[in-house]
Amino acid sequence: MATVLVLVAAILVQLVFSSDDITGCGNKPADVEFVLDSSGSILFKDFRKQLQFTENLVDLFDIGSNKTRVGMVSFSTDVIPEFRLGENDNKEDIKKKIAGVKYQGGRTNTGDALHYVRTRTFPVGGGRRPNVPHITIVLTDGMSQNSSYTEQEAAAVHGQGITVFVIGIGNQVDEKELAAIASTPTDNFMFKIDNFDALQSIKDRLAVRTCKVPPATPAPPTPPTVNEDAVLYGNAHCGPKIPVDLKIVFDTSAIGLDNSKFIMRFIADVSDRLDLQQSQSEVGTVTNDCATKSLADVSFGSGHDRENLEQSLVGTSPSFSWMMRKLRLSFDQQEQRKKVAVVFLGETLDGAEFRKVLRETGRAKFMGIQILVVGVGTRVNSRQASFLATQANQVFFAMSYDILDELEGPLLLQICTLN
Repeated sequence: MATVLVLVAAILVQLVFSSDDITGCGNKPADVEFVLDSSGSILFKDFRKQLQFTENLVDLFDIGSNKTRVGMVSFSTDVIPEFRLGENDNKEDIKKKIAGVKYQGGRTNTGDALHYVRTRTFPVGGGRRPNVPHITIVLTDGMSQNSSYTEQEAAAVHGQGITVFVIGIGNQVDEKELAAIASTPTDNFMFKIDNFDALQSIKDRLAVRTCKVPPATPAPPTPPTVNEDAVLYGNAHCGPKIPVDLKIVFDTSAIGLDNSKFIMRFIADVSDRLDLQQSQSEVGTVTNDCATKSLADVSFGSGHDRENLEQSLVGTSPSFSWMMRKLRLSFDQQEQRKKVAVVFLGETLDGAEFRKVLRETGRAKFMGIQILVVGVGTRVNSRQASFLATQANQVFFAMSYDILDELEGPLLLQICTLN
């Protein structure tokens, strides 16, 4: 009797995990994003095993624009988009791209990879294929650089209806973190294996389970949580609690082109860490040229685009009070988003000019514009800066323009926690 039961169990396992079962669900469309750990703790030969496993898994999917689409990012210190969902519908071409992915080495910034998945691969409000499963498969061999940030991003990913399978490889993984990354129940979505050679042993099971994932059904939106330490001391992203129309104000003729470039880099870095699309927010500049320059279409990863924007900022300004008036008029009165301005101040204003600036600032505050002030250098009057800001804790100081990055975290935290 025992022998019969063993035979029956073996047959059932074969039926569940057979290639026929996998092929049988091949026509079911899905969007699958692979997220591969490329950190320094992984040997190059083991990284190649991850790639081979991914190729073999893709072989089991029915690839096509109306079928299963796959994409891939690798991550270590940085997140590298290898190819986008639906970029290629030819399975052999996709496998060649996977085989050509380069090893990075570096830190294990899993939180940044999950942030990329939810804001770039499956963004809310656009780019998501409706009525199909949205699936992420994460492979990692260790604890992330910032566990609390990783868990925060994982919760946000789940909240968007994205199903996450996670594969922890080796004995350095943090099972608590893996469980936070995986969808529930974790028994179904979390795999833990001893080494990279064991990847092939779970390939068929993973393929079958991805096939059973239902279409994405995002949870009702909830206000984003902010991990303060990760924002202040790390490179964590954050999203404003409410939609924000953010304007950065600085006078290029007063501070010069070189210092303006430092400000532009600062704006680029802040914009990259703000979840603008998720929170339906926008960033723009108010300068001393003829019009507000929108940053919405600027790719800050491209030096050419940034240089073009920098060159467009050269001009002349009648006065700082004129700049503040221009700021006030740049906001749409009918706009429902929170109106926020970050004003750069590089010198002490004389008495008459300061009184004019205070009048314009008062009018701006009356319109509901929240003003944050960044004072740079030793010529800034801290008392004047405090008068211009809406609240006492919304004034920031840097000794010079080349160390503005020190204010990035504190400024981000202020913007992301505005009510």
